[in-house]
Parts: sequence; C-alpha cells; structure tokens
Amino acid sequence: MTEWTKETGDFDFLTGHFDVVHRQLVKPLSGSDEWTEHTGTCSARTMFDGAISIDEMRFPAKGNYGLSLRLFGPQTREWTIYWVNSTTYELFPPVRGKWENGSCWLVGEDEYDGRPILASYSWSDVTETTAHWEQSFSTDGGETWELNWTMDFTRRETEPPPLDQPKVTGDFDFLIGSWTTHNRARRPMLGEPFVWEEAESRLEATTYFDGAISVDEGWFPSRGFRGATFRLYSPATKTWSIHWINSQRGALETPVVGSFTDGLGVFEGPDVWEGQPIDVLFHWTPGEQEATWQQSFSVDGGATWIPNWEMTHTRTD
Repeated sequence: MTEWTKETGDFDFLTGHFDVVHRQLVKPLSGSDEWTEHTGTCSARTMFDGAISIDEMRFPAKGNYGLSLRLFGPQTREWTIYWVNSTTYELFPPVRGKWENGSCWLVGEDEYDGRPILASYSWSDVTETTAHWEQSFSTDGGETWELNWTMDFTRRETEPPPLDQPKVTGDFDFLIGSWTTHNRARRPMLGEPFVWEEAESRLEATTYFDGAISVDEGWFPSRGFRGATFRLYSPATKTWSIHWINSQRGALETPVVGSFTDGLGVFEGPDVWEGQPIDVLFHWTPGEQEATWQQSFSVDGGATWIPNWEMTHTRTD
C-alpha cells in the first residue's frame, strides 16, 4: 500500500462542525460604519491528508450557502483559497498566502462595485474549539485596509440542520459514496507508439449546495498520486464546470463545461498537454451500482478525438 506523505495540517483545526457568528459591514468602501450581525454554521473536512480543505457555510437567516475551497501548493508551500456562494454560483478570484506563527494572511485581486480592489482573508486565535476569521478590502494597493466581515467559530458536537431550500440539481447524486475503480489509460496520452495500462484505484464523493457542487477524492496507488474533482453547477446556464486537482500540483486545473442529456454527461474545454494546445472531452454514464467515465483529447479543434483514459466505477457502500 502506498504511504501518502502529509504535506500540511494547517486547516485540520476546521474539520468538523461549528456555530459561527458573523459581523458584516453593510456598505463596504462607502465611509459607513454600520454593521449587521447574524449567525450560521460551518461544516468542514480535509482531503489529500490535509492539503485540501473544504467547508460549507449555511446562512439560515438568508437562506443561502457559501463554500471555501482551499488548496495547498506543495511547491510554493502556500494556500490558494476560492469562495463560491449560492447567490451567483461562481468562483470568486482566489486569495493566496501562508500560515506563520499561528496566523494566516492571504491576499488576492478582486472587484467590488465595479472597482478593482485587493481582498484579504486572515485566520487567527485558533484553539481546539474556536477560531477567528476576517475579510478586508483595499483600494490603494494594500497601503490601507478596511475590515468588512468577521467570523467567530465555536465547535459544536452535532451536524447542523439543513437549510429548507429546493434542490438545485441531482445530476451527480449518483456518485455520492464510495467506489472501487478500474482504470484503463493510454501511455502516452497522445502520440505513437502507445500502450494501454490498467490499474485499480478508489474514489469517494459527496455533494454540497443541495447538489449544485460535487466533490470527489481518488486514490491512485500505482501512480503515486491522488486526484480530486471539483464540479460547480450554474442554474442560469444549466451547465457544469468540472475542475481536476492533482495532489502533485495542488492547483485548480482548467475546467471542462457541459451538461447531462438523455442520461449521458458530455463536458468539453480547451487545455494544454506537454506544451501543446488541445481540447479535452469527458463522458459520464451514471449508474447506481456501476458508472463509467471516459476522457479524450483532440489536437484538431474537435474534428477527431483520441480516447486516452477510461474508468469503470463499482459501488462499495
């Protein structure tokens, strides 16, 4: 069995369930000092032995969700954090930074009310049962900052109650749970000569946002890495954006985009393979006890496709 190296435990403290007190500035960057306070919950887990941290925040008073996806870069030793909420269903631009001396400071470029800004997140005062988080904006390149959102976390023993919201989609509900996977992969993925290699792996999947976010983690012991998939649904376009995360890179890869029609999921997007521009195609065939996935590459703009990776998933739970 492959021994996976634990790269970081920075966000292990957040694993579990929390009650959260939010304080938010009503009108950021307006000169106003009017604040509002409300309560919510947070449920978090880690993947890649701590190198991915993901949480779902529930805001009962507002009837919506927020989710943070945190990725640790093994080369940079920094975290990249993405935020998405169930109002827009879009990934916000990321912030990046690292932990030092018990606190974390992360900064990234963003936009607020049409104005370019810097946004920052900070974590501090972490204990076994509590933690503190803050968000600030800067309009002068980081010379000065305005605090606009704080969260105070207190651990709870039970899972928070669900929000009473209509289900957005059930497209990837079939994947929830644990699976063994038979892989058949072309080596190399493009070019001649090639061989087909076969290997076994396993996968675990779950959903958030009433089905509109699907996340899985896969273990590939014969290849010495793990993979995760982050899928985000857009109710406006009724399409999915599907990102791959490789444990050796710790980054959100270029997405493929598509939807399910007549029981088949088709997702396509541009990418680069070994410096060569390509198009990537995913096919998903759902099933309760067995499901299949196939990846193909095209070097001629989609006129022809070269299948290079097939997975057959068999349920184990």
